[in-house]
Amino acid sequence: MERTRWGLVALLFIMGMFAAAQFGKVSLTLSEHAMVFDRSLTGVALFVSLVGLVGLFCGAAAGAIVAWLSPRTSLLIGLVMSAAVSLVQSFLPPAEIYAALRLLEGVPHLTLVVAAPPIMAMIATDRDRPVVMSIWAMFFGLSFALSALIVPTLLEWGGLPLVLRAHGIGFLVLLVVLWGQLPCTDRAALSLNIIRLHRDIYTSLPIVAPGVGFVFYTVTYIALLTYLPLALERPDLFVRLPLVSLCSTLLAGYVCRSIAPDRVATVGFLGGAVASVGIGLGIPLTPDIAFFFLGLVPGASFAAIPFFNAELADRTRSTGAIAQLGNLGTVSGTPIFAGLLASFGLPGILLGLAGFCLAGAGVLLLIGRSLGDLKR
Repeated sequence: MERTRWGLVALLFIMGMFAAAQFGKVSLTLSEHAMVFDRSLTGVALFVSLVGLVGLFCGAAAGAIVAWLSPRTSLLIGLVMSAAVSLVQSFLPPAEIYAALRLLEGVPHLTLVVAAPPIMAMIATDRDRPVVMSIWAMFFGLSFALSALIVPTLLEWGGLPLVLRAHGIGFLVLLVVLWGQLPCTDRAALSLNIIRLHRDIYTSLPIVAPGVGFVFYTVTYIALLTYLPLALERPDLFVRLPLVSLCSTLLAGYVCRSIAPDRVATVGFLGGAVASVGIGLGIPLTPDIAFFFLGLVPGASFAAIPFFNAELADRTRSTGAIAQLGNLGTVSGTPIFAGLLASFGLPGILLGLAGFCLAGAGVLLLIGRSLGDLKR
């Protein structure tokens, strides 16, 4: 690759934000969902997590399937399915059917987030590849921030149906635009043995290494963003902390041009652990410092995919492992930190932050030692 295709990088990033909005369009409209389906907020909260369950159980398999179909074909199929499901949802069918549609929506969501990173790595130069991957790592947080600005206006104009319909139409537009832009990608062999699929991924250290670090980040990030501002009685942190972490996620890509991604992620975890002590001591700006260091981890984790894996099929499998382990962290982190907050208050949250950060740093140090001087 002589020159990075920045236009296509931007289009794929926008597509990633639409994929993230498969969560945001529901989490930001829970009150409207409760009203439409005549249920409590707790009763409709399941609509949010159903999409993530597919990634939790099928992430690794999705990496192999995407490699078999080819990332280009998989991404186009994911766009078609995402548009169709969202448009059907806009008719607001009965709750049981809507829940089934949300579960089904997890399939194209997983397809899109697994297929896009290998293509982005493919269309970038060696020098720009870490930056491109760190840009991709920002898609979830930026999507939620923009959705929080856009969704209220859509609700005012046309209620929940318009939110869902606009989401589906956006996917159709992206399908048309991307159809002629995506590069052709090769297909890989596929084993239908699920146990073998997982064994091949989780016994290959270069393939699984990016996800192993990433899981410790996802355990802490959403949970901290939910509970730390409450525990500190600082509502201003709900807005500020995600913005701080997005800045350092992008910075990680530039740093990974000259420093191995696993080392950058290790520094992120160690900084988060040290900052947890500062938060406990009441030192100003230490919550921001904690999120700055944590923000280095996703940028470095996605940069680690092409850093440790040269083949397109291996990069796809590695992205599938990140999806699966990331969902494991997201699903488990919130209840873990909720229990720590309920039992021990702020010290419990800070102990959890320090513990997971030190564990993440320790695992990455072991991985770095095991991989030796690979591409360093």
